[in-house]
Amino acid sequence: MRIIVIVISWLMVVQFATAQVQITLKPAQFYIASPSFYIKKVVDSRKDKQSIGYTKDVLDEKVAIKLNPEVPKAIQIFVNQSLVPTPQATPIILQVLYLQVKEEQTSNSEITARAEIKLAFYEKEQGKLKKNFSIEHYEDQVFATSAQSRIAGSQEKRIRNLLEHCLKKFAEERKAKRLTAEYVPPKVLSEPSAVHGLAITKNKPLGQWHNLLTFKRSAGLHTQGWRVSYVGFSDREEITVPFMFSLGQSQVKETTINGAEYRVIDAYTFGFGTQVYIKLFSNLYANVALNVPVGLEVLRDRQEKRSHNFLIGVGSKQGLMYIPKSSLGIVVGGSIFQQLQTSRVFSTNWGFELEIGIKF
Repeated sequence: MRIIVIVISWLMVVQFATAQVQITLKPAQFYIASPSFYIKKVVDSRKDKQSIGYTKDVLDEKVAIKLNPEVPKAIQIFVNQSLVPTPQATPIILQVLYLQVKEEQTSNSEITARAEIKLAFYEKEQGKLKKNFSIEHYEDQVFATSAQSRIAGSQEKRIRNLLEHCLKKFAEERKAKRLTAEYVPPKVLSEPSAVHGLAITKNKPLGQWHNLLTFKRSAGLHTQGWRVSYVGFSDREEITVPFMFSLGQSQVKETTINGAEYRVIDAYTFGFGTQVYIKLFSNLYANVALNVPVGLEVLRDRQEKRSHNFLIGVGSKQGLMYIPKSSLGIVVGGSIFQQLQTSRVFSTNWGFELEIGIKF
């Protein structure tokens, strides 16, 4: 029994270890002209210290990223290469309020990687703690989806760039004497940060990429049929306009061909167009679509003679769709459609569609 427990524990440790990516900041110097300060101490006030964000594996699952060694030590080692302590320099306490790296697919061929940081600068004056400056900054980089394996390693450079930018900005403001200092209680350095994101990226979300493969059943005034569709889009904006493709088959109802010269009419179409998705709630979208179906109408008359007719038209639809937040899940929706096309039997059609499919 004890052996089983040991084996299970070992497997859990191995799984936990392999579910992380370690990042070590490379030795690199940056230049600040005549620096009048150095970083005496780095304080990590982030509420969650388990990781600095995530990357994604081939299954689109999130994998935690850790800074090695721990965040305060890693940053301290990096800044000490460029800001050397001297008797004339002012010792500064650097507080990490927020540090996050992330990535999301933002188009069918691109992934955007982002690193974000928020820092505060303090110094001690006559035994009191004085807050001199705070700053937030972010950096994005776009990769081809084929280069996804390189993203995690590239975050190291973005973190260094963020730190360099913030320290140079502090040096600039300090030299120009534009700092607005305030005395604060010492406990601010021991309390967890309440920062959960940056103000400068609040309206610039990375969003999440949705691949939707759906099957639709339609019932119209003149036809009934099915259609398979693919749509890919990012929800980084409240309103998105993705491109869509579809293949389908429909059959004209008997009530429409009663008295006509044709006994059976089938249509096979390929459609392309665009949809507007409007996010109503976190998982619920309103969608309006415009598409152009192109295909072939196969007709059979009362004497069983076959003929063909080239089909082209324009269609629209308005509906609702539920899309789960998870990377893999079931999507469902319903809509009303309208259609104009070059059928030999009718030129206008409208009806209802029910849709079910998968998000991947």
